[in-house]
This record gives sequence, structure tokens and C-alpha cells, in this order.
Amino acid sequence: MSGDSLNESLIERLKQFSARPYDNIEIIRSVTARLHSQAASQDKLIRGKILERLCRKNTGVLGLILHLLETVKDQLTTCSLAGILRECVSPRIGITLRKNRSPVIRQLIAINASQTLVKLLLQMQVKESNVPEILLQEILWVISQLAQRDPKFSLKARLLGAVKTFHYLLRMHHNNTRLIFPLLLIIKALSRNTYTTTVLLKDGIVPTVEKTLVTMGFSPSPKLKLCLSVLHHLSKNKSCCSRIVKTGLIPLLLRLVERWERYDGKMRIRICNHILVILQNICLSKLGRKTVIGNNGLQIMYKFCITCPEEKCYDPLLTRVCNVINLCLAKKNLPVDSHSSPAVFRLPYAKENTSEANGGSSRETSPDSEDESTEEFPEDDDDGVTQEENLKELPENKSSDYVPRSALREADDLKQYESFFQELRGPCVCSKMKCNSGSREITLKKSCSFDALMGESDLKKKIMEFNLTENTLHFSSAAYTGASQSHNSNCSTRNESKDQCIQGKSFPVDGGGENISESSSTLISQNNLMLKKDVAQTPNGRSLASSREMIKGLTVFENIPNYSTFHYAYSVIASRVNSVLPFVKVAYPDMMGSEGSGKLEPLNIKDRRTCRSKLLNCVERGLHPNQVMNKVVYDLDSWSSVDPSHRLINASEKVLFNMDERHLGSGEPEKRHLIFESRFESGNLRKAIQVGLREYDLILMPDVNSSKHHQWFYFEISGMETDVVYTFNIINCEKQNSQFNYGMKPIMYSVQEAVAGRSGWVRVGTDICYYRNSYQNPAGKYRTYLTTTFSLKFPHANDICYIAYHFPFTYSRLLAHIWKWSCEIDPSKIYFRAESLCVSLNNNETPLITLSAADSEENPLLKREIIFLTARVHPGESNSSWVMHGTLCYLLGDTAAAIKLRNRYVFKIVPMLNTEGVINGCHRCGITDEDLNRRWSHPSQHLHPIIYHTKGLLEYCTKVLKKPPYLFCDYHGHSRRKNVFLYGCCNSESWNEADRSVPDNPVDYLMLPNLMKDLSPAFALSLCSFAVERNRESTARVTVWRQLGIKRSYTMESSYCGCDQGTYMGYHLDILHLKEIGANFCEALACLKEESQWQTELLETNKQGGRCEILSPGSQEDAASDSPDHSDSSEFDDEEYHS
Repeated sequence: MSGDSLNESLIERLKQFSARPYDNIEIIRSVTARLHSQAASQDKLIRGKILERLCRKNTGVLGLILHLLETVKDQLTTCSLAGILRECVSPRIGITLRKNRSPVIRQLIAINASQTLVKLLLQMQVKESNVPEILLQEILWVISQLAQRDPKFSLKARLLGAVKTFHYLLRMHHNNTRLIFPLLLIIKALSRNTYTTTVLLKDGIVPTVEKTLVTMGFSPSPKLKLCLSVLHHLSKNKSCCSRIVKTGLIPLLLRLVERWERYDGKMRIRICNHILVILQNICLSKLGRKTVIGNNGLQIMYKFCITCPEEKCYDPLLTRVCNVINLCLAKKNLPVDSHSSPAVFRLPYAKENTSEANGGSSRETSPDSEDESTEEFPEDDDDGVTQEENLKELPENKSSDYVPRSALREADDLKQYESFFQELRGPCVCSKMKCNSGSREITLKKSCSFDALMGESDLKKKIMEFNLTENTLHFSSAAYTGASQSHNSNCSTRNESKDQCIQGKSFPVDGGGENISESSSTLISQNNLMLKKDVAQTPNGRSLASSREMIKGLTVFENIPNYSTFHYAYSVIASRVNSVLPFVKVAYPDMMGSEGSGKLEPLNIKDRRTCRSKLLNCVERGLHPNQVMNKVVYDLDSWSSVDPSHRLINASEKVLFNMDERHLGSGEPEKRHLIFESRFESGNLRKAIQVGLREYDLILMPDVNSSKHHQWFYFEISGMETDVVYTFNIINCEKQNSQFNYGMKPIMYSVQEAVAGRSGWVRVGTDICYYRNSYQNPAGKYRTYLTTTFSLKFPHANDICYIAYHFPFTYSRLLAHIWKWSCEIDPSKIYFRAESLCVSLNNNETPLITLSAADSEENPLLKREIIFLTARVHPGESNSSWVMHGTLCYLLGDTAAAIKLRNRYVFKIVPMLNTEGVINGCHRCGITDEDLNRRWSHPSQHLHPIIYHTKGLLEYCTKVLKKPPYLFCDYHGHSRRKNVFLYGCCNSESWNEADRSVPDNPVDYLMLPNLMKDLSPAFALSLCSFAVERNRESTARVTVWRQLGIKRSYTMESSYCGCDQGTYMGYHLDILHLKEIGANFCEALACLKEESQWQTELLETNKQGGRCEILSPGSQEDAASDSPDHSDSSEFDDEEYHS
């Protein structure tokens, strides 16, 4: 009989007699023994054939074996059955069969093998005092392999009461070389879960692990590595760390570090890595640091730093050693008076309890771990939130399938949004916009009339003095008197200020304290002036009335003449913006509407030796803090110490403009340091400290009313020398990793270069590195901040340069572009309307843009579908604004696809959801210190007005108009991944069982990403995910999908950095490429409804058994393993996280 026939015969006999196992026990024992012999054969061919037959999917053989294990009580049969399962999941079955191991384990998990085997083990422990070691070994080996892959193993073990049993077995067999390995694997799986870790700790797991380590000795081995890995996971628990300190484990661990040179190869690196992570977790407590220092730990670690080999594989170890040293150093506070932001805004209402609605604060990535799968300087092994930990975020007494209750509003309450849909309901007759429920109305406050400040002839004269040619810009002080910093300003006060200016009195400008009179500021010849003679028409010959009709809902544009230049309009708008801290100027790049170079700029190649040097230098500075200069050269706190109740009143008297061109080349020789400034819109720099001749430590501002969220920076530098290297260390970063470690460069704008007509924003910097320092972070997981460091040479002496994290896009710039579009659009072709959706907490208007083709009898607006787009809910994600800008420019263009989109859809666009955060230079939150992308499920009308009313618009479409948007997309930026990608929603990938029971059509959510893959060179389909996770329930994407039933609900993420695939692989994304992404998105929308080749391929793939060829599950797993903010979630990235 051939081998295949024998195998089939044995399996058939087993099936035949399994129906009545007690009556056929002898036959079953014989058959199972022969099958086990075949599966454990030394002949690879025989073993391969039987294992392939046993593990074949949908044959039910594995289920039959589990059934027999549950019913047969014969020890020999049970041992043979367990042995068969062990061979099926064994990691030693050869290269060919090892590839099939994962599917077998998934099969066993799907049929509850973990639960069956744990129950069997518990029964054996209770009923039989002397269990044969070989039987125990076989069962434990199978359980250990399943435990590593079963995400619910810890929960199953806890519910079965098996956690203490596994610990008991480890305690009894800690010196048994056959059983110790599978037992440690099981304990490792249990230690990954918060609840089972607590049970193990109460049961005394730490002394057991210590006893196991002592038994193993100091010789490197897989068992030693595994035991340290168990301790690594246990040490994430604070209680465990205190127990480790009280035992004798710390001297033992330090001794292992001291002997690290005796280990070889990868085993050395892995063992050292586990020890250093344990020490890092222990040093988070005061007692732990004291114990490490008392056992000569600092000297041992410092010796490790000095003797660490230069090979790349040792870089992660050096990073961890430096982290431990920084933690052990004397407490070192950030050199600021308070960790809280100096920008304080008094909220009109107390914060509401929204814990039920908001499940977590991490970014969209799942889990939000680090950005790269192979890190050079990794900070954390596993930052993902476990399924068990997420339970803590739910209300008490809620099941694991709990979904936040719906917060939809009644139809009567939604009628206040009728005026925002006048194109679908006829002309709007409302003179006021109702933005609250009931009878309460929020009437937008209008700024004082520009004409009231000066006569028409004076107005024309001053505009003449302001409007100049492209590369020449000088300023007349009186030209700014019509701009107001605050909508609440008193008109009589401002008229008085105007009279003083017109009479020739000087006033402070540019924050420098100097006074510029009107006579000294008019320096332009008449040849450079640009003034339109026909003030009744816009530059394209259209009437002013039609232009103003488009933007009449935004009072910030009042009395800005249509013939003004962009930089004049920007300055007037910026002066009318309300900020928490007063601004002293407008930034030159923003005022001039500057963009990037438009070139492909290569990613930075990190110099490992430089990064090592900076790490060691950081340690040296911590050990010898008195050897640095520490001269404060910029301190925002000292300027923001004015009583907050007076800030806006004083700010309203200030008129903002820019004098950078005049100050070029005029250095201050008496100041032997750089001059910094960040008091302008979206600026962020709190303090600058000179620590060396040309080296500066920089401290970023936290978000308003917060003590955290430090990532976005944007500041001005002047007084530099040329051709010398300056080093900047941003010392209070929070994210565990950054794209600065993977090729990203900061950006710089030189005013001197711009005046000469050369590039605007460019990528700059050398010696770029991101690492942990020794400054205490009271809110951080590891209690210390991280440093972003870079060096650069300035192109000109005494230039004025701006440095930023990413290309800035301010609130005033958005408004200036809307004003510009209103002057250029032909209303006979394009329906364009910009109005204020509501006012923010600080009384800034929120623009809502409606865009479509002009109404016609053949194609009435009423019959068109709606597409709803939003962006910039996280203020630091300026790349999302540039992508949105690209989308808007494309939709306003004259391409065939743009015309087609306008004819087919009405676009409702809220281009900036977090205006206050953008204005005040925040990174993550607004002025309520809340992540607004975690407030969509239950937004507060009073604290989150923009989210509340944006959601109200969507509800109005769905409930009142009965026209649910065809598509919703929220634009974001991602700080920890490269490329561009989409997150969508899929029933089958939801965390909620009720969702999974409802079938959906994959074409609905897969069509758009597949179109983007073909249209956008920066798009990475492999990074897309359609999972609906429990801690994302209050994000825009999931809320719109779940509560409003919009199946095409997306988040589009764009990298701050660049691409690692496709045409742009190895290059940064410039402004040009970000706008291109927005245009590509529109092109994909234009194809979305067509019966095209892509849709046919999707349907065919769906018929063949899913979407595996379009977006493989494997690619999703890879994406999840690479993700942080994360950090970026950030998630914190990146939608939804922690960019």
C-alpha cells in the first residue's frame, strides 16, 4: 500500500470509530499511534505527506482530533493525539512545511483549540496526581504555539481560571529543561495582557522568574532570552517593577549587562535589548533609579556606551543605554517656569464629560506603533493598545460589543442649516445664520467699516502706496489703519488711532519697537505702483457685485477692495484675526503667498556616526550640566505675562504687517547670537537658549491651555553669519519616534532668496537625528522628552529666514485665497459661495465653501449629488491644507474632469475644522485642549462649535434633504509613515459583531483607493486599511459611516516626509506634489461612477472570493505592523492619531 493510501485509510478508520470512542478504544489507540508515528517520522517525505493531509483545510481532521481529545480518557491515546497536533504546529518541521504552519494555527484557533487544550490540562491537573511528563510536554507545546497567535488567549485563560495553573506549572518545573521553554512561551503570552499580568503578579510570578533565571545561569541561550522576554513584558506593569526592585533581580540584570561582551551574534543583541528595556521600565520609578545607581548601574552603562561596537546592529542598544542613563541622572526640569502653555484661554463653558463618546486618543494607525518595520533607533517594542486595554475606555457594565449611543439631532433642530443649502432649496431669505438650536442665534459680529476710517480718496491713495510689483514690497503705515485685530473692537477707539496715523504720528511696527512714520515709509517710485482705475470691476472685468455676493457671508472681507494685491488682502485679513497671545507681525512667506521649490528633493541619508555622537554628547551634558553656556536669547513667557483679560484689547490697537525686506542686511553687531521671533500666525517657539557659540536649544509651545503636544514649529531667525554651521536642538518633543530618523528634513525660507526671485520654501539640514534626552516630561510614558536636532548653513549674512516643521498654511492664507477666487471666478460657469458656518470660541469665522457648476434648466443644482470634504482638524497637519488647496484649485479649473465633477456634484467643503489651533500654532488640539477628531460622536455645541455644526450639515443632508452625501473624506497628515493612503470602513473588518453580520459590497469602499493607486504616483494601496476599531468610534470617518450611513467615508493621510515607493520613492513631497495629490483625488472622483475597467476588475475579484488581489490581507498586516503618531497616530497620528 502506498503512503498516500495508508494515510487515507488511517484517517477514514479514525473517522469511522470516533462516533463511539468508548466502544472502540483499542482501535482508536492503534490508529492514533500509527498516525503519530507517521507525523514524527525522520523521513521528510513521509512526514510531509501525512502532515499535508492532516492540515488540509475544510477536511475536518483537526476538528476530529480535538473532539477525540475531549471525549477519550485513555492516556496513551491522548498522548498520541496531542503529539499529532504538536507536529502540525511545530516550528521544526522544515522550510517547506513551516510556510503552512501559520494557516494550521489559524485553523486551530478558529475551532477553539486553545480553549479545548486548556480545559484538558485543567482536568488532568485536578483528576490525576501523576500526569506523565511526555503527555504534559505535548499539550504544553501545542498550547504555547497557539498562545503566541491567539489574540484572545489571555482572556480565555483568565475565564477558565488557568492563569494560576500555568504559573504553578512553571514554579514546579522551573529546572525541567523539557518543559521550561513551552511554559515560558505561555507565560510570555499571558504577560502581554494587563489583567492576566495583574493575576500573575499577585500569585508571585516575579520570585518564580528570578528562581528560573538563577537556575539558567549566565550562559547565553534561547531559554535565557525567552525568560528575559517574559520579564520585559511583565516590567511594563508599575507594580511588577516595584517587586523586581525588592527582589535581587537588578544586580543580576546588571551583571548580565556587564558580561555582554561574552555573548555572540544575534543572541547578544537580543539578550541585551531585553535587559535594557527592563531597566528602562524600572528606572521610571524613583526607587528603581536609586537601586540601579546604588548597584553601580551608571558606571556599567557608561562603560557600555564607550565600548559599544560601531556596527549598525548595535545602534538600538546604544539608544536604550543612553535612555537608561538619562532616566537615572538627577532630575532635570525643562528650563521654563511652567510646563503649561503661556497661552491661556478662558473657556466660556466647563468641559463636558465625553468619556463615553470618545474611545481613546491615539491616531488612526492600528496599532499605532512605530513607522518603520526595521528601526535604526527604536524607542518602543509595542505601543499598540491591546484589546483588553480598550475595555477600560468603555463605560462600566458595558459589553465588549458596546457601540457609543447615537447623538443625532431632531429634524426641527436641523432646519437652522437651511440657509447653507440655498442652492438646493431656492434663494436664501434669511439675513442671519442660525447656528444654535431653538430661538438662539449667533449673529456674526462685523468689523468696523473700512470706509469709516478714511474717505474714498484716502483709501485709493493708501492702496496705491501698498500695491506693488511682484518682487518689490514696501509699506505705508497708514495703509494698515483699516485692519483690526479683533471683531469686538470699539469703533471710536479705532477711529482715534486712525486719526493719529493720518496726522503723521508714528506707531510701533514689526515687533522691534521702532517707529516708522508715514513720510519715511513711502519709498516706491510711481512706475512700480499698480492700481485699477475702474473700481467697479474685478481684474477679470466682472462686476464687483457678483464678486461680493460670493463671499457676503464672511465679514472678515468687508471693505477689502477687489483691486488689492494678495499681500495687502492677506495683511488686512491677518490683522482682523483673533489670537490668544498678541501677534506683532505677519510672516513674510505667508503674506507673499510663497510656495515650495516644486523640485523633487531627496530624503536625508542619516549619518549613524553623527547620531551616535549626539547621543553620547547628550549623556555627557547630563553628567556635566555646568559645561554649557545656557544664555536665554528668546523667551515668549516674558512677553506673554500680560494679564490675559487685557491681551485682546491691546491687540486690537495693533495693525499687523511686515518689514523684513527693509531689515535685510541690517544686523546688530552688539548681539553675539541669533535673533528669534515667533509672534505671528501659526508661529511656535517658546524659548531659545544659546548653549554654544553657534548651538541653540529650542523649546516649543504646547497647545493652548495644555502642557503637551509639542511637534509643530515655525519661527523666524535673523542676525546670522554666512558659511558657518549652526546647530538647533528642539528639546521637548514627545512622540516616541519621528520621520526625522528616516529621511525627513525641516524646511527653510530665505527672504533674501525670495527677493532675488529664487526658490521659496526648501528642505534643509544636515546631521539630523531624533533621540531621547534627560529633561523630565511629567506627562510622558517614559518621563523624559526627546530631541530633534539638525544643523544648517544660512545662504546670506544678516538674512531673515523662517524655519518650520512643514510648509505652513495659515488661517489668513485660506481666507485670502477665498477672497482671491471670488474676484476671479466667472459666476456664469461656476457656482461658488463662501460663508461662515459659525464663529469659533475666540470669535473667528469658519469658512464653508459651496462649489458646483452654475444652475441651469437642463442640469439643476437640486438634482446633483453632494460630496462633503473636510480638512485640518489637527492644526499641525498643514500638509492636509495643501492637499485641500490642490483639490479646490482643481475643482475651480477648466479641465474636462473638473467641469464633469461640477456638473455632477455639489461640493460642500469645510477646509479648516480647527481654526483656533491653526491660528495659535498648536499641533494637535484647539483652545479646549481636546482632540477634535475624538469629538464627532457627541460634539458639544458650546465647546466644539465647528465640529457640532459641520456634523449638523451632514445630518441636514441625510435627515431633512434626504440626500446623504455620496462620499465623505477628511484630509489628514501623517507624521510616522511615508506616502499617501486612505482609511475606509468595512463591515467585515469591524470590531463589532453586529457590523460583521451585515454583508457589504467591497466595491463601494475599494473603488476609490484603487483609482487613486492608478492616478497618484504618491499613493500606496498597501497602506490602506478598512478596519473599524473600537477606539476610533468618535472619529469623523467612523461616526459619518455608522451614524449617518455614508458607506464611502474616508480619511486621506498624506506624509509630512515623502515616499518610499512609486515614482517619488526616495524624495520629499513638496507643495507642488501635495497639491497634485488633491488634484488626483478629484480625478479619481470623476471616474468613481463610471463603468470602467477598474470596476470590472473589482467585481471579478469579488466573485472569485473576496478582495485579496486588490488589497491583500497580508498587505494590511504589514501596514499595521509598521504603524505609531500612530505618532504620527497620531495616531497620537496620524486621522486620527497620534501624525
